Amino acid sequence: MKRDRGFTLLELMVAIGIFALVSVIAYGSLDRLLADRQRLDAEHEFWRSLSLTFARMEDDLSQARERPVRDAIGFLQPAFRGQPTDTRATGLPSVEFTRGGVLTFDTGPRSDLQRVAYRLDDGTLKRLAWPVLDRGPETKSSESPLISRVEQFRVRFFSAAGVWLDQWPGEGINEILPRGVEIKLTLTGRGEFTRLFLING
Repeated sequence: MKRDRGFTLLELMVAIGIFALVSVIAYGSLDRLLADRQRLDAEHEFWRSLSLTFARMEDDLSQARERPVRDAIGFLQPAFRGQPTDTRATGLPSVEFTRGGVLTFDTGPRSDLQRVAYRLDDGTLKRLAWPVLDRGPETKSSESPLISRVEQFRVRFFSAAGVWLDQWPGEGINEILPRGVEIKLTLTGRGEFTRLFLING
C-alpha cells in the first residue's frame, strides 16, 4: 500500500517564500500605479484650472464695453482701468472693467452689462463681479477663485498707438478701451504663462 505524501517543511518554506516575493513585487507595482494615477490627476486638474482661467478672461475681455460706473462714494470711474498688481487687502484690482453679454433670466427688462475685475489675493487669482454697475455704500462684490499658487500676476495694455502700457488709462491716452490686454501668470513650480486677449475681439 502507498501512503499519501504531504509537503515537507522545506517545500512549504520555499512556497511561502515565493508567495511573499510575488506579493512584494505586486504591491510595489500597485503602489507605483497609484502614485502615477495621483500625479496624472493632479496634472489634469492643473491644466484644467489654467485653461478655465484663461477662457474666463477671454470671455470677459472680448465683451468689454465703454460704460463708466460710479463707485460707492459716487465718483465716476472709467469703463476700463488697470494698474500694476497690488496685493494689499485694500489695493485695487489689477484690471477692472464693464462687460456686456451677460445672460439674464428675469422676466422684466434688464441690462446685460456687468462690472468685473481680477485681482491676486494671497496667492490665489480671483474674479470679482458686482451685482450692479453703479454701486452704493452697501454694494458688495462676489469673489470666485480661479487658480491658486500664483506667485505673480502681471497685466499690460496695448493702445491704438501701438504702445504697451502698465496702467490704463495711461497718460495722454484718449481711448476708452485698450486694443488688447496681455496677461502673465507665474505659478509655483510651473513657470510663466502668457496670453494676449483682444478687446471686443
